[in-house]
Amino acid sequence: MTILTGFPGSGKTTLLNRILKEQHGHCIAVIENEFGEAGIDNELLVQDQGEQVIEMNNGCICCTVRGDLVRILGELHARKAAGQLEFDRVIIETTGLADPAPVAQTFFVDEEIGRQYLLDAIVTMVDARPAPQQLDEHHEAQEQVGFADRILITQTDVVQPADVARLRQRPVQMNPRARIGEAGHGVAAIDDLPLDGLAQCVAAKG
Repeated sequence: MTILTGFPGSGKTTLLNRILKEQHGHCIAVIENEFGEAGIDNELLVQDQGEQVIEMNNGCICCTVRGDLVRILGELHARKAAGQLEFDRVIIETTGLADPAPVAQTFFVDEEIGRQYLLDAIVTMVDARPAPQQLDEHHEAQEQVGFADRILITQTDVVQPADVARLRQRPVQMNPRARIGEAGHGVAAIDDLPLDGLAQCVAAKG
């Protein structure tokens, strides 16, 4: 289980769209808070009678969360156990202004969810352009960086290298244990998610 967080415009949806498009060989279930104008690309989604869980042609699964996260996670696990779905990992995209702590606590507070899923990382995406002001003014941005295991600074191609270097010092001071990477030219790095060691699999059919 990976939690993906970051302020609006930081590149979360770009990364998720790549996960759902590319033939990367991983079976990943992506949970969005809900579909909207800035959500997963509409052309990637094929709804079947309002079904909440949608299987993609590359083996990934995309589903919405408009209610209880625990319920959705339980349903995914039950369908996997019944052989109706196949996935190796779940990525939860939080809303842009969300504090990731309550989502992470779900895997420690709820014993059943804790047995079914292992939370391995919180990945925070940071837009290099507004990040200095956001980190100064918004508690949520500070929490997102503070709880992160991995931090990906995006839009580095439109910011001066000296400014990027100064920005990198902020998360280092706030969260020295987090690994920090960079992405520019609108390219979101799938490799910056903790996908190491995932077995390739074939999506369940029928």
